[in-house]
Amino acid sequence: MDSPGCIVPGCRGTIMSEIKIYVVCHKLFEVPSHPYLFPIQVGASLSANRFPGMLYDDTGDSISNKNRSYCELTAQYWAWKNDAAAWQGIFHYRRYLSFDARSQARAAGEHFGRPYRVLERPTAQSLRRAGYDPQGLARFLEAFDVIAPVPENMGMTAARQYETAPHHYAADLTIVRELLRRGDPRDWRAAEEYLNGTNLYFGNLFLMRRPLFERYSAWLFDLLAKYDEQKDVSGYSPQAQRVDGYLAERLFGVYLTRLRAEGTAVGFVPRLHFAGMESRGAYLKQRAETLLLPPGSVRRNAARRLLRKI
Repeated sequence: MDSPGCIVPGCRGTIMSEIKIYVVCHKLFEVPSHPYLFPIQVGASLSANRFPGMLYDDTGDSISNKNRSYCELTAQYWAWKNDAAAWQGIFHYRRYLSFDARSQARAAGEHFGRPYRVLERPTAQSLRRAGYDPQGLARFLEAFDVIAPVPENMGMTAARQYETAPHHYAADLTIVRELLRRGDPRDWRAAEEYLNGTNLYFGNLFLMRRPLFERYSAWLFDLLAKYDEQKDVSGYSPQAQRVDGYLAERLFGVYLTRLRAEGTAVGFVPRLHFAGMESRGAYLKQRAETLLLPPGSVRRNAARRLLRKI
């Protein structure tokens, strides 16, 4: 007889009762049908169109109207406030996580391989190859509390990378660092460790057990609200106005660093970049770039530094 916590027929033990991965969409692209993938339209309150067959971030308790600054975080807020699945995660319509056998075998270690792979589009076939078998994925999750992307070595500190990235301003990160310094000393230690390290967690992509997701969301949105109180970004360009999303990408690394210091079981798997959503040419270009300059490699970081000098 199946245990009360089963999510798939024939399972045994303590597999979680629900897994929900919210696939964030601000454009209308197909999300493959899968029992764990739930497409959600973000910025729905700011759009004249409703994407068919999706959840919407402007229902229930929401911050959809903040999407221009909060980006995919409006989906995270919606999931936090309006759902209570045992596992909750955030993906992007062009960026997923890989759960294939090789990724699973390396997830608990410190030698991860490349941080991401480039594929053309998310399809039922590509997801099968990436380990999205419902039973296998559920069993894999049993060993962990958090699933995070493999860190990418950028050849510079996380703080420096933020300060030099297009449409990012050092002053914004300075405000958040000061908020962390004045808060819980454990958060401050985690922030100093992560922001002064060279391994970065990109994409705002993750899967967490619900208690850790609740804790992360409460902490994150409190920090961003305090940042918003101090900084007026109305004069920023549209790209720079995405600042809360940019900051959250770094704050995820801070939170994860603290969780690891506490002994939380974290599994690391590569990202999947679907580069052909708008054109096959874009996919072929990014595929060639990653072959010539592998992500996280010394060669890629050297090329990046050279381009900054030109």
